[in-house]
Amino acid sequence: MKRVNYPRKNNTHIHAPDKSDGSNNKNNSKNEKLANKKLKAKFQNSSIYAVAQMAHSKNLFGKILWTLILTTALMGCCYYIYRFMDLYFTYPIKVTLEKEEPSSVNFPSVTFCNMNRMKIEFEHCLASLSNLQIPFECRPGFGPFFPPGLTLPERRNIFSCNSYLSGKEPKGVNSFTEFFDKYSKFSVQFRRKYGHQLRDFIQNCSFKGKPFKEWQFKMSLSFRYGNCFTFHPYSGIPTEEEFNIRSEGRNGGLELIMNVEPHQYLPISHTVGVKVIVHNSREDSIPEENGITVMPGYETDIQLQQNMIRRLPVPYKDGCVSYENSNDLSWKSQRACMQACVQEYNFAKCGCIENEFQDNLNPGGSRRQCNLKNSSDICCLDSVLNHLATHGTNCSCPLSCEATIFTTHTTMATWPSSASFFKGKSNVSNEDWISLRNYRASHAKVNIFFSTFEKTVYEQKPHFLQSEIFSHLGGELGLWLGLSIVAVFEFGEVLLFFANSVLFRS
Repeated sequence: MKRVNYPRKNNTHIHAPDKSDGSNNKNNSKNEKLANKKLKAKFQNSSIYAVAQMAHSKNLFGKILWTLILTTALMGCCYYIYRFMDLYFTYPIKVTLEKEEPSSVNFPSVTFCNMNRMKIEFEHCLASLSNLQIPFECRPGFGPFFPPGLTLPERRNIFSCNSYLSGKEPKGVNSFTEFFDKYSKFSVQFRRKYGHQLRDFIQNCSFKGKPFKEWQFKMSLSFRYGNCFTFHPYSGIPTEEEFNIRSEGRNGGLELIMNVEPHQYLPISHTVGVKVIVHNSREDSIPEENGITVMPGYETDIQLQQNMIRRLPVPYKDGCVSYENSNDLSWKSQRACMQACVQEYNFAKCGCIENEFQDNLNPGGSRRQCNLKNSSDICCLDSVLNHLATHGTNCSCPLSCEATIFTTHTTMATWPSSASFFKGKSNVSNEDWISLRNYRASHAKVNIFFSTFEKTVYEQKPHFLQSEIFSHLGGELGLWLGLSIVAVFEFGEVLLFFANSVLFRS
């Protein structure tokens, strides 16, 4: 039987060309061309003239030319925007000056300090000071006089490190050192007790022609001048009707007669008179730095004119703070802040602080007072001051945001006149002339009043307002690129369209 071989079936599949792949490629190419066409159309219709000209240019030269123009414009625009922003963030200021003349003004505070810190009748109390123990009671007496001839009664003006090292101390410096050292160890209570008292110091006081009582004065203590008394102290009321004046001249001012008690002066008190400080009621008086000296035997007129300075806080240059209105600040004035800062330097380097600042800066007595008889302490204090004067400080004590300054004009005349002093007497004896001479040697009269209500206000204002950023940016973009706010949104639309095209291709 014959075997028949049948052909086997081939299972290999022959794939026909896939028509869908070619269709997708054609669609992608078509979409890409469409996107490019739309993008080109947007560039041709752009509000930026250089961009539109680049898109319309048919030849390469035109495209390169407009590209260079656009690049130059962009560089110029960015440069001037950078210059403006760099200037803006230095926060420049401008100062305006305005003249105001209100119908009434609030009378300032006036502080009076006798230029003798301690009565000589209590001088012997210093001798009883032993081992830092303060006597509970010290009655008036008469002690030995210190040698005269001192120029200024403060440590830095009398003796220094150089005088210690050279051995050439000014005349009377040992007596002053002894007094200064002991006086600084007295408590505030005893220093007030041994100074001039208000009832003896202010003989007569009237304000706007009406008598003013002594209980309306506030007492403060100055290490250099002893007891000081402030007329119209701060009460917390912004404007008090009692101190509001509506008339210029003496009729709307303050008049005082003071007895300086020159027979009670210590030998180290080289000047006889009264320190008068006119200041804002919200600010501390600074008799050591400010004030007018009123001499006995004269009637002194102090005419006032008010000036105001308003500064800007951080981030502007002065970076001022409102010491009076802030509850976060430890100090109520720039001066107190600077004093505390300098004493921090002293304590860090010398291990002690200046004696005259102990009341405000060392209330608990935790820090050692510098020994004025120790040359090491004195030389260390002087070296700190010299270093700070040369290199400055790192003290964070900015200026006050609002300061009131009273410009003063002073005139003087002999007072009292013999005619007024001897009024009613027909026969004037030698004793009467001696009485007049003694009265002139001990009494002074002062009149304080506004010569004008005109007020000069110096105010810092920002050189650029925040809105000027957008104004300047718009000006530069418009000048260099011809851009407006509408063109900015258009540019954002183009970017969004371009981003979508890229995502679609991927």
